[in-house]
Amino acid sequence: MWVVLFLISVLGIAAVGYVTWPLFGRFKTSISSDREELVDLITRKEVALESIRELEFDHSVGKIEDEDFERFNRILRNRAMRLIERIDVEYGGSQGLGPQSVQISDRVELEIRNRRRVEEAFPNEGRSRLPEE
Repeated sequence: MWVVLFLISVLGIAAVGYVTWPLFGRFKTSISSDREELVDLITRKEVALESIRELEFDHSVGKIEDEDFERFNRILRNRAMRLIERIDVEYGGSQGLGPQSVQISDRVELEIRNRRRVEEAFPNEGRSRLPEE
């Protein structure tokens, strides 16, 4: 009888240990989580810059009124500046932005200009084409 209780106890402890082991196992290294956060910040920055470019295009073709353009432009530029500042502070700079002495607003403008140059070089890249009739 005691042997059966002892075996059940050992099996119970082993089962609890097996279930809880992943909780106390190796955690993600801070390097991989830092890398993921940096990739997320850069992706969000790229989305904000692309949104600014699309907003400017929509305004230039008359889809958006001046008042709405100013409001949305200010919001998107502030978002991009905050993301660039956060990348600079936490990770030591953005990719390909040049010297650190450049002001944040100038850096946003520089990134927008760089994106426009790429778009001019590859105008149909990443966009679906309408079927020719």
